Amino acid sequence: MDQYFELGKQLRSLLRGLFDGEPAPSPDESKGTGASASWGPEINVSALDDLFHPQVVKQYAVAPAGVDNLALTSIDKFLIPGRGEYTVNFDGMMRIAREEPATQNWANANVFVNMVEMNLTASHPDLGKITVKRNPAVVSPGQTFAPGAASAPAACRIGAGVMFEAPNLGVTLFNKEPILLMNDSIHSIPPIEDPNGAAHIYRLPLYDAQKPDGRPVAYLTSLRYSIGNYLTQAQAAAYRVQ
Repeated sequence: MDQYFELGKQLRSLLRGLFDGEPAPSPDESKGTGASASWGPEINVSALDDLFHPQVVKQYAVAPAGVDNLALTSIDKFLIPGRGEYTVNFDGMMRIAREEPATQNWANANVFVNMVEMNLTASHPDLGKITVKRNPAVVSPGQTFAPGAASAPAACRIGAGVMFEAPNLGVTLFNKEPILLMNDSIHSIPPIEDPNGAAHIYRLPLYDAQKPDGRPVAYLTSLRYSIGNYLTQAQAAAYRVQ
């Protein structure tokens, strides 16, 4: 029996308790039904302004609500059973919706967020072109955590549901448990020009969107990410059409 499959079952059981919800449905399950809120609350993006370059971001200050269009890069490692492990460098953008904070005091501010869009691309010599998009079947919730002091770094977390589209391999992969994008030391909201993000994962299973109830076909073994600065509207639009 696949030891990673069994480990994944145990981790999903644990995460269901932590997130008080079921594993994410496959992308096809969301058609005509809207997104699932199983991993956390959904922010009403229609009430928020889209924010593009240029923006003034101050350290240790709480910004009003908005939707941040930010540059994003990541280095992902995948294990494909029977083929090996691959390191892939992605480049692109993400949109993060932030609710209105309950307080303007940095020391006490907890800010709830959703990742509402992701567009990353990469070209690997063995795997071909790979794109990463947010899984529309699940809300990708998160928050920043109050540091308790006026000039102390805060922490943030997003539970991301994504789809890895790999046309050369003939497959679209998705995760049933959240990819926990975490940073324990942010100095601003949003954390721009920050290279310190990492996913807290261990051989996270990825499933074929056409066979969502089958065994995992790959595993995400490592992910490190860097958040850049705000994008212009033209830059954000260009990433969407790649």
